[in-house]
Amino acid sequence: MNFDNFIEKRRVDNGLHSMILELSADEYLEYYDELNEDYAMNILDSYLEYRGDDGRPSDVEIEYDGEYDIVRIKANIHYVGNDHTTYRM
Repeated sequence: MNFDNFIEKRRVDNGLHSMILELSADEYLEYYDELNEDYAMNILDSYLEYRGDDGRPSDVEIEYDGEYDIVRIKANIHYVGNDHTTYRM
């Protein structure tokens, strides 16, 4: 996956970072055959590692937007009280 093609949006509210990642449905379907939260978590973990970001995602959701033909991954990213994240492989 080419993470440089992702669009990242973040909002911070009382220390909680909410993130939305958007990617083309075509790129998503090159790697995965269905939308599910396990795949979304895998993409998030890989994306955060690629960016050198040690936040920890939770409350992951994934959805398809047929109007724009994109996949959106939504999650909360936690930093407070974090030790440096050990990335999963």
